[in-house]
Amino acid sequence: MTYKPARTALAAAFAALSASTAFAAPALEEVVVTAQKRAESVQDVSIAIKAFSEEELSNLGTNNLSELTEFVSGAELFDDRGAGQPTWVIRGVGLADFNSNNTPTAAIYYDEFYLTSNVLGGIGMFDIASVEVLKGPQGGLYGRNTSGGAVRVNSARPVVGEELNGYITGSYGRWDAAGLEGAVGGPIGETAAFRITASTTQGGGWQDSLATPGDDEHGDRDFSAVRAQLAFEPSDTFNLLFKLEGGEDKSETTLGYSRALYDGNTGDYCASAYAGKHNENDCVTLSNLTNALALTPGDPGILPNGQREDGTKVLSNPINGLDNSWTGANLQMNWDFDFATLTSITGYLNYENNQVFDYDAQPLVLFHENAGEAELTLWSQELRLLSNSEGPLTWLAGAMYAEDEDEEHRDGYLTENVLVFSTETARGFTQTTESWAVYGQVEYELGDAWKVHGSLRYTDEEKELEDAFHYDNRDEFYYIQGVDKTAELDENWSGHIGVDWAVSDDAMVYARVTQGFKSGGFFGGFSFSSDELDPYAEETVLSYEMGFKSMWLENSLQLNGAVYFYDYQDVQGFTQVFSETTGTVVTKLGNLGDAEHTGAELDLVWLPLEGLSLQATVAWLDAEITDSDTLALDQAGEVFPIEGLKRSYAPEWSTSLQGRYEWNISSSLLAAVQLNYSWRDDLNDEDTELSNINLAAFSYEDYQVLNGRISIGSVEQTWDVALVGRNLTDEEYWANATGDDLASFTSIPTRPMSYAVEATYRW
Repeated sequence: MTYKPARTALAAAFAALSASTAFAAPALEEVVVTAQKRAESVQDVSIAIKAFSEEELSNLGTNNLSELTEFVSGAELFDDRGAGQPTWVIRGVGLADFNSNNTPTAAIYYDEFYLTSNVLGGIGMFDIASVEVLKGPQGGLYGRNTSGGAVRVNSARPVVGEELNGYITGSYGRWDAAGLEGAVGGPIGETAAFRITASTTQGGGWQDSLATPGDDEHGDRDFSAVRAQLAFEPSDTFNLLFKLEGGEDKSETTLGYSRALYDGNTGDYCASAYAGKHNENDCVTLSNLTNALALTPGDPGILPNGQREDGTKVLSNPINGLDNSWTGANLQMNWDFDFATLTSITGYLNYENNQVFDYDAQPLVLFHENAGEAELTLWSQELRLLSNSEGPLTWLAGAMYAEDEDEEHRDGYLTENVLVFSTETARGFTQTTESWAVYGQVEYELGDAWKVHGSLRYTDEEKELEDAFHYDNRDEFYYIQGVDKTAELDENWSGHIGVDWAVSDDAMVYARVTQGFKSGGFFGGFSFSSDELDPYAEETVLSYEMGFKSMWLENSLQLNGAVYFYDYQDVQGFTQVFSETTGTVVTKLGNLGDAEHTGAELDLVWLPLEGLSLQATVAWLDAEITDSDTLALDQAGEVFPIEGLKRSYAPEWSTSLQGRYEWNISSSLLAAVQLNYSWRDDLNDEDTELSNINLAAFSYEDYQVLNGRISIGSVEQTWDVALVGRNLTDEEYWANATGDDLASFTSIPTRPMSYAVEATYRW
């Protein structure tokens, strides 16, 4: 573990700052956000926010929301299966659960519509106008499941009065990865406008499975989506925006790397595992222990030493993939009543999530999910009234109602897992959620320098689990059948109080206390008794935060920072218990106890001279379980208390750096070069895990990623061509490290260095 690369890079940035103050510098453009449901400068909002504009998103070369976590310090990504189920973890706040019936702690709002499940983050990101990452609890304006923060994704909209316009972008790169995206918009008479956008990405397979002959070239993307929007403004006091969209994702997802932890002679954990390390040279996988009984006579099986830690060669069967599809609609209407504006937002989404996954990441069928089907249907209606006053008093009042349903049926295959649990199973349930809330927020200016503000929200939510079952197909019996459960909120209130002090025209200091919560629910994984499906309660957080926002050097340098303390009650998470049914240590979801998070962040944006821009962010975090009676088993069956453990996906240090330089090659040509660097401290280390055995199974070390982009185009920005590179240092690191509860342990590798040529034409 080291943070020397981050410290060195930051030191270089500040050295450059000191060296070039003599140069005349351009002023930063104002960044406008809608984090508080009204358009405001980001420097006037007393929330820690990382905002990305349409241009910034294009320059970063991101094509999905999950990739943005690299550029937000204090934010991490949990994706248990390597793709398709991204879960944001902000400031160490997050429940690392891949099941679609659970809700993330950092809510995703897509065009003001709340996406209730982590799987819905896979709908893709194209033709996006802005993304706003709000750090810290947002229980007042955003309500449930925002204890970690909120991520607002705003698609590009049609503009009434604009002429016909659009763009088309094509790309081609390593492993035959190709993409095509385009949009066209324009007027419909004098009072309406349209915008139609389509995107597809194909190819890019980079992995080879040692379980099959030849090169599998696994990992091809097969994603396509379309969005159509209509804006209508018949008068100065009324407008509406209607959106229809749909898409499908049939991509192959990342194959896991199997961690070898066993002694091939004794069947016990090997010496390296007892020392806290996985060792593919001296230890073997569960598949090697099982092959004598499960494989055909004379087949020696596959030893793990052919694997590569960069993930290009793995033992996993090449079956991992998605078959997702979705349709959605969104209607937003605004009425201006002079004193206030009434907004109505109606959203609907139907999402079919089908995924096949090799949990054990080994040649045998030790645990495959060969049919993982979930259909999610959600809709919501929100009304809010926003004052039009410019002060001293501004206010907002709103109400919302939402329903969602998750109907699941998943088949598990363990037919060659003869040492542990050889069978075939089917499980499923229907989970419905009904929620309503009323909320309000007020701000009052006390003279020119001080402002007080507060928000309050009451939320009512009921979840029902219906007809949950787990069936053994081989021996034809039910572990559980027809199980019904109900969960309701015990803590219904959330909100905040705060004060802002305008130190000068260019600097503001703020303090706020916020109450937030994440809803309870039910475990969506394999259960062998009705008791395992008892609901877990909501977790609550009381947050104390102080921060500042400032502009320096004639508005050419922006420096923002924050310190915070979170007091968590009834933290949700996973522990380990022994299962008599499987004969292994299995995962149990519930409330673990209390936790405390203490952290600090610093963000810098600087334009030292014409054409050059620098950005630097750094975050420090200490997050641990402080009070808990929970006892957990490590993978060897030893009992340990979890009190005092550091929380997973909460690195002590994280940083992101960016440098971009633009210059004119000629009077008609513009060139640009951009580098982005991201570094994360250990996400799972000896302070996180119960024992050395668990450390060997689940450790997830620090990593750094360097991305780059070089482009040339017209000064009028009608066209450009770019060379884009990701992971330029070919860093080997994991996206996740997990187990299947049946004695196999898997790491999800990340893509090695990739590059592509990208061309865009705009009109």
